[in-house]
Amino acid sequence: MKATAFDLRQTYRGDWQLVAELDRESVPEAMRLVDQHDRKPYELTLKPWREKRSLTANAYFHTLVNKLAAVMRISNDACKVLMVRSYGTVAELNGVPVTITLPKGAKPSDFYPYYEWLSGDADGDTYQLYKQTHTLNSSEFARLIDGTVEECKAVGIETLPPKELERLYAQTNKGDKHSV
Repeated sequence: MKATAFDLRQTYRGDWQLVAELDRESVPEAMRLVDQHDRKPYELTLKPWREKRSLTANAYFHTLVNKLAAVMRISNDACKVLMVRSYGTVAELNGVPVTITLPKGAKPSDFYPYYEWLSGDADGDTYQLYKQTHTLNSSEFARLIDGTVEECKAVGIETLPPKELERLYAQTNKGDKHSV
């Protein structure tokens, strides 16, 4: 849901209410939540709004990955993992990179597709995690596509001209592919 303004009000009983101004597209979802509210306490989290990437950009990325995989003679999934490791976004929690340590012999790919080995000792190996592509915002996804385009160009795969790429990014980011 997208909220653009907030207000905090005290009720006649002394309780506090958070009032949010919603954009028109969010109203049906808000109405459904209000209708289904069962008076149990809920945890409310507010995050800055980020535009979602376009499905067209997603389709273009997967088309490039499939073409690159064919040239590299690897699976589409393996190629996508390579692109995410090279051009994706490191997973973070509260601004701190997310790493996991697994016992010796455990395969991280059994648990998560996008990781990179960082270090190891007798107890286990530590891996850096990357965000899954469906969780990337527009700017992060544009960086992933840009890197994939460069990889494709390097092996002779035709890509969209720069003006078409800008148009693709502008569909969800108002023309500035790298704004956050």
